[in-house]
Amino acid sequence: MGFETTYSDSSLFVKHDGQEIVVLLLYVDDIITTGSASGMIQQVISALTSEFDLTDLGSLHYFLGIQITHTAAGLFLSQTKYVEDLLAKSEMSEAKLCDTPCLPYHRLLKNNGEPYPNPQLYRSLIGALQYLTFTKPDIAFSVH
Repeated sequence: MGFETTYSDSSLFVKHDGQEIVVLLLYVDDIITTGSASGMIQQVISALTSEFDLTDLGSLHYFLGIQITHTAAGLFLSQTKYVEDLLAKSEMSEAKLCDTPCLPYHRLLKNNGEPYPNPQLYRSLIGALQYLTFTKPDIAFSVH
């Protein structure tokens, strides 16, 4: 269809036609398309629909745990639902806020404290927190 893969992401494809551009992001069985010309985007969707069993869900609102809100200024990305689900999973929905979750010069020692009783849940929560840094870079230091 004339798309070229990008160097930054092997699942991101770009198609140029003069001044017009269409961008296609493919993740497993989900596809996001956007671009500068709605007619060109519709051509891509029609071509994909003729080859694959495809459902056009219209304007993007939620993708991979990220909520997308269209505003006059552009797009607003949020992971509010993702955080709420994460808090419920970790049984911390009723936890109180804290400005600084750890002291800036606190040293963690290998033999200090008790091991976490559920290592699988711990790894899952840390992975989820790392993904959350996409829209909340301010928590990156504490997470890592």
